[in-house]
Amino acid sequence: MRLIAPLSHKPLATLWAALVIAEFGAQIGNFALVWISVEQLGDNASYMQSLQYGAVLLGAAFGGYLLDARDPRGVLLGALLIRGVVGLCPILAAWVFGSPLAGLAVAAIGLALAQAQAEPAMQASMAALAVDRTRREAANALIYGSLRVARLCGRAAPGLLTVFVPVLALFGLNAALILAAALAVAAMPRGPRPEIGAGTPMRGVVAGLRAMAADRELGVLMVTTAFSFVAWVLCVSIGPALIVHERGLTWLGIPPAGGYGLLLGAYGVGNLFGSVAVSPSVRVVFVGQAALGAGGVMAALVGLYADDRSFMPLMLLAMLVCGAGAVGHDLRQANLIQAAGHPGVVSALARARMVIGWSSMCGASLAAPGLVTAFGVEACVAMAGAALMAASLWAYLKLR
Repeated sequence: MRLIAPLSHKPLATLWAALVIAEFGAQIGNFALVWISVEQLGDNASYMQSLQYGAVLLGAAFGGYLLDARDPRGVLLGALLIRGVVGLCPILAAWVFGSPLAGLAVAAIGLALAQAQAEPAMQASMAALAVDRTRREAANALIYGSLRVARLCGRAAPGLLTVFVPVLALFGLNAALILAAALAVAAMPRGPRPEIGAGTPMRGVVAGLRAMAADRELGVLMVTTAFSFVAWVLCVSIGPALIVHERGLTWLGIPPAGGYGLLLGAYGVGNLFGSVAVSPSVRVVFVGQAALGAGGVMAALVGLYADDRSFMPLMLLAMLVCGAGAVGHDLRQANLIQAAGHPGVVSALARARMVIGWSSMCGASLAAPGLVTAFGVEACVAMAGAALMAASLWAYLKLR
């Protein structure tokens, strides 16, 4: 009952519904973006992700100067509207130019810039709506658990939809769902405007980094965030897509694009298994991060040594392990960030986390083509997983 208690608070329930709908749509759009990039660019597909990650990094670093003093609800609404509109660009580009590639680039940048504003606005909205610790932890557990379900459904749905419709059409479904989420946010009451004084364009990030440096646990968590985001790029996103694309298998009548969708769905199922603690302990957090790394190592070994018959079942198991380990880290960070109190400080911490995490993903995706050419995709996935396992052990010893 504690988990669903926040739904009795109407603004929290509305925010919950909007976030779940938007996440479901975003996962369908992300699938289409990654898979079409792989089809169009091959081993260089990660450059499209680099474009997206770089845009998030810039948006997170400088967006606070313009937006952190505004009502978080209005910022979240605007971000969702932008995401819904630019998500249609690949379809428009394919119609006008005969290729979706230019539209993919526009969508990657637009979606990323909007996401960079949505995350701090969501964290600030949560801090304003759930002021006491009990409600905040229950609301975070409900929202993050529900988002895992939405990701599961959003990642698995393309595996079925691509049997009947082209991958490009999924961008239209993505746009419709995110615009529906925007309508839900529009129904929320306005919140208080954060009281933030004048400062430099990167004031939000600088303030967030200073606050993290003053908190021992947050500082350690941010180090593991960098390793975790690198592992996510290589072990969950682009790595499995390249491995499946190279195999080119049709499994149980499902084409390779659908197979990749099933892998993302298995990652989502793992997320559900990992969403068991409202306030996870340090041990749970870093055992989970080590499991995320171990799942990446397993996926690499499957890509190298599994025969065609066992390839997909073992890859699904590897993604299940990755997903089960990923949840606790995010949930503990959310609880600590929102406990900072003032919405302006919460936004600053969220922006600092995004800069650290997304700069790590940007670097990983930029380096991936060269590393894949030099060492092979499976070796890169294994190295990222092993590095996260080592970082998790260091962090646990530091905080135990």
